[in-house]
Amino acid sequence: MINVSAFWNQLQGGLSAAERVFALIDAEPTVQQAAREPVSSLQGEITFKHVDFQYTEQEQVLKDFDLQIAAGENVAFVGHTGAGKSSIAKIIARFYEFQSGQILIDGRDIRTLDLHDYRRQLGIVSQMPFLFSGTIADNIRYGREEITDAMILDIARQIGDGEWLETLPEGLATDVGERGARLSMGQRQLVALMRVLVHKPAIFILDEATASIDPFTEMQIQQATELILRQSTSILIAHRLSTVRAVDRIIVLDHGHIIEQGSHDELMQQGGHYAGLYDTYFRHQSLAYVEEVGQRLRGGAELVAAV
Repeated sequence: MINVSAFWNQLQGGLSAAERVFALIDAEPTVQQAAREPVSSLQGEITFKHVDFQYTEQEQVLKDFDLQIAAGENVAFVGHTGAGKSSIAKIIARFYEFQSGQILIDGRDIRTLDLHDYRRQLGIVSQMPFLFSGTIADNIRYGREEITDAMILDIARQIGDGEWLETLPEGLATDVGERGARLSMGQRQLVALMRVLVHKPAIFILDEATASIDPFTEMQIQQATELILRQSTSILIAHRLSTVRAVDRIIVLDHGHIIEQGSHDELMQQGGHYAGLYDTYFRHQSLAYVEEVGQRLRGGAELVAAV
C-alpha cells in the first residue's frame, strides 16, 4: 500500500511536469517577426529610435528612447536598480518585445531578421551563467563541434597564461556537474566568457555578477572580458570599477532616460549623477580607497599601541 502511494505521488508529479513542458511547447512566441531575413554576419551597429517599452501597462521602462552604438564600440550601462539597464540588454537579445519605435541592427529593422540567425550572432553572459552537465570543453564549444580542444587551449592561454585551467582537477576534461555545481561562481563565469571568446559573436552582452569573487579569478575574468571587448560590439551592465574604466563610453540611466554619458574620467570631472553612483557602487573597489582604509587601520593600531 505504501509503495502504491509513493508511485501515485510520483505519477502526479510527472503529469504536472509534462503539463508544463507541453504548455511551453505550445506557447506562442512573444517577439514579433515581420520577416525572416537571413543573417550571415553582422558588424554590430545598434540604433534605438523613439523606443517605448513596458513590462505591464503600469510599468513603463523606456519612453521615446534613442541610442546609437557604433559597430565595435564598448558601452557600459550604469544606474540604480530599475533604471532600465537589464531591459535594454534583453530587448537587444529579443527576449522581450518593445511596444513602439524602431531598433536597427546594421541599419536593418531587428524585427525583420531571422531570430535564429540573429541570436547566433550574440554572445550573452548573465549574472548566473548556465552550464550544461558535461566537461568544460563541451560547455565552451557548445553548438560548434568543429572547435577542437587545441583551439580552446590556445585561447585559454591568453587569459593569465591558462593558469585558471591548471586549478581544475582535469583541465578541459573536468566535469562541471549539473548546472555547473562543481565549479565556483567565478569559474562558471570564466567558462561562459570562454564560450564567447571561442564563438566570436558580433554583439556581446554581459550582465556582471554582483557576487564576491576571489582576487585571482577576478583578474582572469577581467582579462577575458577585455579580450572580448576587442572583437565585439559590447553591451555591459557594469558592477565592477575595472569594467567601467575599460569601455569606450559609460551611459548613465535613470528611470529609462539617458542623463549622462562619457568616459569614466569625463563623468567624474562633471561631478554629476555618475560621481554619486561611483561613491555608492565603485569607490570601494579603487586602489586609492584600499590605501585610505589601510592608513586608517594603521593609524588606529598606532593609537591602541600608544594607549
